[in-house]
Amino acid sequence: MGRRVSPLAKSWDRGFLTLAWLENPVNLDSSNRDSDLDSSTTDTDLDLDLNMTDLDLNLSSGDLRLNLHLRSIISGLERHCKKKTFVGVFGKTGSGKSSLINAILGEKMLLPSGTICACTSVIIQVEANMTNSSYIAEIDFISKKDWEGELKSILRILSDDKEERNDDLVSASKDKLIALYGEDAEMEDFDELIKDDHFSDIPEFLMSCTKTLSFDTAAELFDATGCYIQHDELKPGECFWPVVKCVTIKVPNCKDTLEHITLLDLPGTGDYNKSRDEMWKKSLPNCSSVWLVSEINRAGSEKAAWDILNSSLTDLAQGGECTSITFICTKSDDLDTQYYMRSCKLKDEDLGIPSDQDSKYMVKKKRACILHRNDKAKNLVRQRFEKQCQIKKHFSDENFQVFTVSSAEFTEDNSLLKPEETEIPHLRELLRSLNMRYTKEATKHYFDGALGVLSLIQAYGDNSRVMTQDKSILYNVLDKKLQNELEGIQEYLHHLLSELDLCLSEGVIESEEKSIDLAVKKVIAPTRKNGSAYHRTLKALCRNEGYFRSKQGETDLNQCLATYLYKHINNKFNLYFGICGKTGQSVYERIDEFSIISSKTTEDYGDSAVLNHILNFLKSEETKLKDQLKLSVVVQKKKMYAVLRDSLRNSMISCYRDAALFVGVGSMKKMQDTLIEHIESSKGTMFRHAKNEMLELFKTLMVRIENELRTELKKAMDQSLIDSNTLHDLNVSKEIQDVKMLSDAVLNQSQI
Repeated sequence: MGRRVSPLAKSWDRGFLTLAWLENPVNLDSSNRDSDLDSSTTDTDLDLDLNMTDLDLNLSSGDLRLNLHLRSIISGLERHCKKKTFVGVFGKTGSGKSSLINAILGEKMLLPSGTICACTSVIIQVEANMTNSSYIAEIDFISKKDWEGELKSILRILSDDKEERNDDLVSASKDKLIALYGEDAEMEDFDELIKDDHFSDIPEFLMSCTKTLSFDTAAELFDATGCYIQHDELKPGECFWPVVKCVTIKVPNCKDTLEHITLLDLPGTGDYNKSRDEMWKKSLPNCSSVWLVSEINRAGSEKAAWDILNSSLTDLAQGGECTSITFICTKSDDLDTQYYMRSCKLKDEDLGIPSDQDSKYMVKKKRACILHRNDKAKNLVRQRFEKQCQIKKHFSDENFQVFTVSSAEFTEDNSLLKPEETEIPHLRELLRSLNMRYTKEATKHYFDGALGVLSLIQAYGDNSRVMTQDKSILYNVLDKKLQNELEGIQEYLHHLLSELDLCLSEGVIESEEKSIDLAVKKVIAPTRKNGSAYHRTLKALCRNEGYFRSKQGETDLNQCLATYLYKHINNKFNLYFGICGKTGQSVYERIDEFSIISSKTTEDYGDSAVLNHILNFLKSEETKLKDQLKLSVVVQKKKMYAVLRDSLRNSMISCYRDAALFVGVGSMKKMQDTLIEHIESSKGTMFRHAKNEMLELFKTLMVRIENELRTELKKAMDQSLIDSNTLHDLNVSKEIQDVKMLSDAVLNQSQI
């Protein structure tokens, strides 16, 4: 599909390049520029690529410092637009995640899907290839050192006596050995299996670098990547997924949906690999949206999808940036018409099927049944959502959507359903909207920054004595306002620190009193758990530093130990760092409220063209700085929330290692006693240490917010109001108007 040119390009021919440093506003091809200027466009045709990095002002007066300062501002605009939005796709094995993603991207064969054996726990990232028309896979391996550790663990598991053997672990361990080494792998010892000869087909693994595959078609990529993603029982010794951590798929011609979006195919169950488990945990906080995928015939009753979400909730919400949940019921076409109508006690007239049975009667009947079940499934899922108490604390009805899709029907030439009835186009539009929202925000920030720089340049044209005095007066007004605003935000942040300290202190006290009983009841010696079977789970948990993710779900002793700390901190944490909606007390809102330019200042000094330009520049710098600080808050709050669990894990590591060494008769009791004794002896310090680590991270955030507001705004004030720079004969008023026109057009067009 050829690129159409936005009407925004008209400004190109009206002198937008006067300075020769705002280049290619719409990437125009000069050969067809005139013919395309009046093309009608939609929001997805918008292709702004303002390039200000080649700034080369001819300074007739001034100095190198001015040039460097302007370059620094412009490069900051570029960096501000780099962050991507991640959409996490959750679902149990066989739920249809891969087929769903393939259909949305218009490819029948892109991501391998389960046939003989389903996909492993390899995380798959899908994003746009913005460079060329190739289909690319970038394969990241675990380190050889990590594989050596896992191989030793595999061989230990396979050598465990009957009492200690975990059937799931044994099965997963055999799958890995056979996939990588072949059917006789169990006969070999560690020294033989770890030899480099076994990895001659993947030298990138030995060199700890990324393997890149590139093909002209999706089908070729599909064929080549299967061995890095799937376990195939028919190909022993030819599969490399056991040493793969993540596969990134880059797809061409999907700029309108994935330019700023990355789809994360997050497996619903683990395969007991520490590196992949760690990547799973690190990926969750980065998801801005979550898609829960479940087969439609189980959507109303199945717990798996909700269990996956509930177990990940703390990493997604309090410890992450997720703002929406989309529940997707797949395989809507998989339906037995006669059985469905009988079970629901439906007749033809109930479905609006004509009584005259023409040649398409059965087709109409099945289509009507599919649509009837789709509506029923949506209602059932919404009812289930209303019962998810923990999830509802973070996500309102407005942040929850349900779709019923048929990937097979959408890709069929002679389909039973209309394309819109498969709801694949609706999901595409959901991605387009998310992508365009990012584009709009990034472009607005860029335009605002460009206007700020132009305003500063325009202000440099007048350096008279009178103007110097006016600048000095304005500087003093703004400096006083800066000090007052800093005092206000310092008071606010110190209040938050006191509140967090108080909540955490209460959590420490309750943790010291109750954590052992809770840990015993929930993890160490849970009731209603078969002794010998749970012995294997506990052993696996100790071997994996307190965390065990299997086909049955997660067992996390570290999270359990942090229960009371989180209990006392959650409400305040949501209040201060909540992502969805306004709380009235959040750090983001307080940063937004911070400003050195009051309406009175604008009224008092806005009549002067020069001072008005300077105020516009300072507003631009202030807005950019606050946006960057809010991004820093998101990053730091993730670390803060995770540190409680991570700190307790670090306090427990030596204990886990000791407990994992017990074998033979009575080893279960010895493991339990070791864990309990360590918690008992360490509870006086480890909970307090976890509390202090969170507070230290918040103090670091406080210092960053205060320092950057002070230093960056002071620097902008100095550069625009104190330093005696001039740019004689450089009038950029026309460029300012052009950029304003472009900015208005972007905002108006994005509403279409």
